[in-house]
Amino acid sequence: FVLKMNFKVGAEKMAAAIAESVNPRASNKKQVETLKKLILDGVAAKGAATPGTTLQFDCSNAGVKVSVDGKEIGIAPGLQKAFCEVYMDEKCVSPALRNSCVENCCR
Repeated sequence: FVLKMNFKVGAEKMAAAIAESVNPRASNKKQVETLKKLILDGVAAKGAATPGTTLQFDCSNAGVKVSVDGKEIGIAPGLQKAFCEVYMDEKCVSPALRNSCVENCCR
């Protein structure tokens, strides 16, 4: 999953927003804190998520790899399913994105 920023968001606000979406879908809250810290560290290195900033979340068996502007920050283990559900389950944050993924990637 790739998020490309269109407006400025502070590091803490960005990390908290994503963690809050993952948290109810995850069973291990410590892993959610790891994800939040990775996002915070990656965005804080720039000062904020400014327009054009790219946050990439690669889900694999290892977990969720977090990258900011192409620089790998680290991996939050065990959250791949919960993270994917943020964008793909019945309560997803963007039904339009989910529908686009299903229409274009699941044929």
